[in-house]
Amino acid sequence: MYSSEEILIFDPGSPYEDEQLALAEFVKGLVNEGRRIKAIVLTHVHPDHVAGVNPLISTLGTGVIVAAHQQTAEGLNGIVVDQFIEDGDTLRLAGNPTIHLQALHTPGHARGHLCFHDRDRGILLTGDNIVGLGSVLIDPPEGDMRKYFNSLQRMKSLGGLKVLFGGHGPPMANPYAKIDEYINHRLEREQNILEAIREGAGTAKEVVARVYTDVSPKAHAMAERAVLAHVEKLEAEKLVTRLGNEQFRAAPTDPRPLQ
Repeated sequence: MYSSEEILIFDPGSPYEDEQLALAEFVKGLVNEGRRIKAIVLTHVHPDHVAGVNPLISTLGTGVIVAAHQQTAEGLNGIVVDQFIEDGDTLRLAGNPTIHLQALHTPGHARGHLCFHDRDRGILLTGDNIVGLGSVLIDPPEGDMRKYFNSLQRMKSLGGLKVLFGGHGPPMANPYAKIDEYINHRLEREQNILEAIREGAGTAKEVVARVYTDVSPKAHAMAERAVLAHVEKLEAEKLVTRLGNEQFRAAPTDPRPLQ
């Protein structure tokens, strides 16, 4: 039977006082049972993952450190990061047995996004790169679609995964199928975006109208941000040409010069 001595608190993000107090009371209960708080760990910079950090520290008292990637720390306002976590670092939690969490820098959803891999148990904490509920928005400039694809491929390359724990929703017990689902969905969406641009759609709004027919109009503003992220990737791959911040066109399908 596992007996923990140290705990990590990941992404206390609630902005609501009642939920912040509930979390603090739960953590206090663990401390009263003999656990030690090793750190508050932030997977990335977004408000729904960091809004409860300072209230939790205020309730628990001084001495609780905050750890995150340096690029996350650079984007925070009013939250002090005491310890930087870099790619490949291992967070060790004392107990019987000891838990080792290897940090993976997996940018795409956010510049400083981190995942954490428990190789011994086949567990991956995915933050907002893969979630059990909802969808993942890649919103430039913080979001980068090329890096997001690379991060998904890196997660897929990890051996022995048994379960994913996302920043939202329930655990996912089919890790490789879920990662493939994310990759394939993005590739299909990107192909449809490219076809719409080749057919004459020259703005994100025009692309959304043609491609995102399965999305509620209330979410079209977010869909336009996702289109721009795909366009940045397609531009880097020389498949799309940007005419300005908000306009674009298809690049020639055969870039060879005329003879």
